[in-house]
Amino acid sequence: MLENYINIAKSLEKLFTPYLEIVIHDLKLKKITYIANNISNRQIGEDSNLNDIKFNDSQKIIGPYEKMNYDGRMLKSISIVIDIDNPKYLMCLNFDCSFLVNMRNMIDIFFNKDDFDKNAAVLFKDDWQEKIHIYLNNTLINLKKDINSLTKEEKKQIIIDLEKNGAFQAKNSKEYIAKILNISRASVYNYLNN
Repeated sequence: MLENYINIAKSLEKLFTPYLEIVIHDLKLKKITYIANNISNRQIGEDSNLNDIKFNDSQKIIGPYEKMNYDGRMLKSISIVIDIDNPKYLMCLNFDCSFLVNMRNMIDIFFNKDDFDKNAAVLFKDDWQEKIHIYLNNTLINLKKDINSLTKEEKKQIIIDLEKNGAFQAKNSKEYIAKILNISRASVYNYLNN
């Protein structure tokens, strides 16, 4: 039966390498009996250091919880009680979140609005393309869609709304919105005429 769990561990390792470590602890021997994608620098046969863990019969999943790896990386972990011989094993999944933390920090730095040149906004205050982009973005968020999944009726409504807001006063604006919505210029005129 333990072999089934080891196969699950091997599958998870293949799917999430190099970010997920899987450790199976033998609770009777208090030793590590299996480890995949070793990021915690432990070995099979080492002490589990789980002396303080107490199980109750109703708790089969412990976590998720946060751990700090030996090298300072943050891990998000969850443990599963394996009911073989009341329980005999514990499978721990340790996900290395450090790359996500680094990515979040990079995104925060990149989009720090304090760094934006406020004088540059003057250059684009009358940019009709930018205004169309903002309108489309807000519409797509409200519809919970991307631009390629819009229906014919939704595209028609977008064109009507853009006309009401004066978007087609600029030269070539009809051609521009037709290109964005992947429809013909004639369709834009038809929607506006109807």
